[in-house]
Amino acid sequence: MFSRLLQSLRFNQPSQHSKTPQPSRRRHPRNSHQDRYRDRPPDRWQLTAATLLLGLGAAPLLFELRLQVVLFVIGLLLISGAAIRWPRLQPNRWILVALTLFGGLIVLESYRSLVGQNAGSALLLVMIALKRLESRTRRDLRVLVIAFGFLLVIQFLFGESPWLAVWMLLMLIGAIALLADLSVAGRSDQRLADWRAAGRTALILTAQAAPLALVLFVLFPRLDAPLWDLQLGDERAVTGLKDWLEPGSITELIISGEDAFRVRFDAPQNPPQELPVNAMYWRGPVLWRTNGQRWLPLSSTTPTNRSDNAQPADALPVRELLSDPISYTVVLEPTDQRWLFALELPTQLPDRSRLTADFQLLAEKPVTDLRLYRASSVVDYRMSRLSPAHERAALQLPANISERMQTLVADWQASSETPAQIVQEALTFFSQPPFRYTLLPPALGANPTDEFLFETQAGFCEHYASSFALLMRLAGIPSRIVLGYLGGEYNPLSGDYLIRQSDAHAWAEVWLDGRGWTRVDPTAAIDPARVERELRFDTLGRSAPARFRVEESSALGQLVRGARFLAGAFDSGWKNWVLGYSSRDQFRLLDRLGLGQLREYGLALLMTVAGSAVMLGWALALSRRPRARDPVQRCWQRFGQRLARIGLGPQRHEAPLHYRARILKARPDLQPTVDAIVDSYLRLRYQAPPTKTDHRILCRQISRFRPRRDRRA
Repeated sequence: MFSRLLQSLRFNQPSQHSKTPQPSRRRHPRNSHQDRYRDRPPDRWQLTAATLLLGLGAAPLLFELRLQVVLFVIGLLLISGAAIRWPRLQPNRWILVALTLFGGLIVLESYRSLVGQNAGSALLLVMIALKRLESRTRRDLRVLVIAFGFLLVIQFLFGESPWLAVWMLLMLIGAIALLADLSVAGRSDQRLADWRAAGRTALILTAQAAPLALVLFVLFPRLDAPLWDLQLGDERAVTGLKDWLEPGSITELIISGEDAFRVRFDAPQNPPQELPVNAMYWRGPVLWRTNGQRWLPLSSTTPTNRSDNAQPADALPVRELLSDPISYTVVLEPTDQRWLFALELPTQLPDRSRLTADFQLLAEKPVTDLRLYRASSVVDYRMSRLSPAHERAALQLPANISERMQTLVADWQASSETPAQIVQEALTFFSQPPFRYTLLPPALGANPTDEFLFETQAGFCEHYASSFALLMRLAGIPSRIVLGYLGGEYNPLSGDYLIRQSDAHAWAEVWLDGRGWTRVDPTAAIDPARVERELRFDTLGRSAPARFRVEESSALGQLVRGARFLAGAFDSGWKNWVLGYSSRDQFRLLDRLGLGQLREYGLALLMTVAGSAVMLGWALALSRRPRARDPVQRCWQRFGQRLARIGLGPQRHEAPLHYRARILKARPDLQPTVDAIVDSYLRLRYQAPPTKTDHRILCRQISRFRPRRDRRA
């Protein structure tokens, strides 16, 4: 007895002598069916779809990962695809364990870590590829599709382009379609119909979720910092200007076609009518010090104003503003630098920015994400004085000044009476042959300025700007170099300017008494006939003074240009209205709705009300009985609606003949008309293919059928 008691307690089951009924070990038929359905192996089409979906969805991410990780993932996908055709290639459990360990070691060896943006993304991709390789049931594919959703999300950590968003949306719709197909048990002879039904289901679900997603996007409270900014660092290389200049430094940008920023002017008319494209000098770093080979900024610059909406012209030694302010909006690509590009002279600063004494606009933090800001500038002004410290820095000379350079400047001084005339002499000197403009200048030695002026006489904007500034200092004229961008390409569809990295430019500024710092672009003195047309020159920006522009007069050229403008307008709208949508825009929306005083509480209230309205609207729409697409069926539904008015509406499980029997039992007086309508419906529905005339006859019979309630009842 004691042993039986222990056995009963140990296994938690009743004694053999107990009269308590034993629980049945037989599962419920429905649960048993679900278990068999859950463990059912997928067909080859579903496995192929999952493999293709994973490969296409991960394709953008492969360009961001290390080569060894990419090769390992591609190898896993190839094995998965081959195992569909040859099932013997499916690895067993021990091989999968070895591949899992090997994949983790590859990620660890590539990134020296398993955490972080790049390492974590690589590890997730490897694990998902391994999950596809070990998928043997439909349940495995469902888990794979769910993990695939995380793979789609993390790709926005590496890029924010609208084309990436469109591609990820297509991949998401494909994943939903695969889930819908996995939820039904189709046959091989109906595979095409099953895929069509799954795709239609995915599109319907996406359309139903779109209004609620739009409500959450517009009204969900925005954060000042990115939601996933974990301060883990980013290993991506960012293309852009540097804070130094030497021959060849800007050429690397000129042959790059990447976007730098976009600008939209507030003026109602086209900006070229008010501001020439060649006058759009977007100011960046300012360089003062030089050792004869490289130009560098001052070790420190003094901030003049830190307020968000200040007028820096009042704090700077600006004597007179000679033009009206120009307001504009800039959408700046990530640069990992603090520079904010603007026209000179900024009179209204963007939020969280400041202006230095040399008119350089700086942000509080490096621009690591897309930044949208507004600014206002005056392009023509006069300054009153030059500080002694800046004058010394603007006259500093390197040690490699040659005798030929001194002789050249002495001749200019002898034939000139004012500094402005010396500047003109220098521009005339650069405009004469054999000086030419080229992207492939000869290599220069230890004294690049002397060799460029008197030997090679071929170069790019950094050659002309650095040589001109150094010659001006030899003449006793304070000078400095400004790096930035020149011009931009106007898009008539979006109304903004696109400034590319190929628009990078360098120019000089000289101090003239009574005028102040004056921009001088020696590259503009080059005759366009002496601009070398090289293969890589086609990638240049289109607005520099010494650059040529090929007219796209052919039909194909105009078509390509129109397509480029359309793509640019789409990209501009994405960055302005999606990526640039901020908390300030949300509060501006609340102000228009009269809820500005509620701030965050108003957003929460409005989001709750709008989201509830969307869900209620869909609930009401889905609760309605779907309208039949077949015209014969629509007429039959109208017949049932008219009988429902007298309490004889159809039932869903009821066949037409049973329905007629129930009608005639309750209302024998309706037999002639009901028999004619039911016979016509059965003939059109189940016998000969109906014609339009038959449809009209049946609908006419039903439209004339107006039964009244039985007064005897």
